[in-house]
Amino acid sequence: MKQNYLHEILELEDSQKDELAVAFEKILSLNGWVNVEPVVEDDSRGETPGLFSWFSARGPQVPVGTLVFEGEDKLVSLGISHGAGRNASDILEHEGISAPVSWQLKQDHPKRGFVWEVRKEELETRSAADFLMEATYKLCPTAQERLWTAAVNRLDQPH
Repeated sequence: MKQNYLHEILELEDSQKDELAVAFEKILSLNGWVNVEPVVEDDSRGETPGLFSWFSARGPQVPVGTLVFEGEDKLVSLGISHGAGRNASDILEHEGISAPVSWQLKQDHPKRGFVWEVRKEELETRSAADFLMEATYKLCPTAQERLWTAAVNRLDQPH
């Protein structure tokens, strides 16, 4: 049976972290994923084009924070794809940004980014929203204003 997902775009200011937390709660009640990234002008993105991106040692210039939940018997996965390379951990540490202690770091790769896993009942959605918004902002060399876009994709419940 094919699963249908509802797609919603949120435009968030610094004071709207609770709205992202609510989106996370919706995902955790069914399943789906959320991608959040700082707002950056298109001409400031500076992505490596096409085939050359395969050979780059870095991820995307504009970081993307992600929360994924696939169902009750699965762990929640959170990640940040970034272009900061090997310096990402140092940047976050210098800025005083760290993942909650209940999150288990599964990957810290200069090109593929960070991945954490946590049990659903241990995830505090407000802390997760704060962490992903702050970390993507601080890892983005071109972010100017404290604005983010979030793409929320959640399973459509049959009526």
